Order: sequence, then C-alpha cells, then structure tokens
Amino acid sequence: MKKITVLQTLLIVVLLILSGWLWSRISGLEKTMTEALEELGEPDLYTVMSQMQTQLHKLNYAIEAEHADLVDFYLHELEEAAEDLIESNLFYGGQPVGLLTESMLEPVIDTMEDLLEGGYWEQLREKQMVLVRACNDCHRATGYGSIIVTEKAGVNPFNQEFRKMR
Repeated sequence: MKKITVLQTLLIVVLLILSGWLWSRISGLEKTMTEALEELGEPDLYTVMSQMQTQLHKLNYAIEAEHADLVDFYLHELEEAAEDLIESNLFYGGQPVGLLTESMLEPVIDTMEDLLEGGYWEQLREKQMVLVRACNDCHRATGYGSIIVTEKAGVNPFNQEFRKMR
C-alpha cells in the first residue's frame, strides 16, 4: 500500500512538472503567434502608398471625364486604403502615418464624396488638387518631401478608358 502511495505521489509530481513545462511552452507560442499576427495585420506602407497613388491618378482622369461611377469607385478605394492606415495606427520612421492620414487625407476624401453626390464637378476638380496637396504635405511632414505626387500625367498611362460610354 505504501508503494502505491509513493508511486501515486511520484506520478502526481511528474505530471505537475510536465504540465508546468507545457504551460510555459504554450505561453511562449501564444506570444510568438500574437506578435506574428500583429505584424501580418500591419499594412506594408510602400504597397499601400503605391496603390493610393495609382487610385489617385485614376481618380483624376475619372473626374476629368466626369464619370461619376468611376469617381465613386476610386474614392471608395482611396478611403479604404486610408482606413487601413488609420486603423493600424501605423508609424513609419517614428512618424504617425495613421494619425496624419486621418487628419490630412480622410477629411478631403469625405468632402469629395459629398461633392460627387451633389454633382458639383467644378468643386470636385478643385478638391482633387487639395487631395494631391494633402499627400505632398503629409510627405513633407514625415520627412519624405522628395516624394511628390502630381495630379496626372499628360498622356493616360493606363490601359483603361475613363470616358463614360454612352
């Protein structure tokens, strides 16, 4: 009987040690996975900015052609990209890109959506220049003033028709 009690006690001690070791391993894996998921959730700034530049460029052609459906589409895409930066609270080189996007870019996009809804094409054209300036102001504010976005190229570089087909 005494041998069974000693054996049971030994088994309990081994199981406690094993469960403690497993618990520490699981905790370490949870931490590693959490860090990996956070990194995956953070947008790649270069990719997002490149997409935004293309969307802005195409938006300008769509506004020029007064193609409301395309303008709406590209404004929506710009807004989603901006929201990704804002929600991630992204910092790049110590600069609060998410906060700057929220304060400098998002209000202009919101105003442009309202102008489009009202059919105010002249004001929309003016606001597109404000949008371009907001991008360049943000680049200067973050120390990347050498990245200068322009309204659009003289010749359409896209394999896309921007005029509304009647």
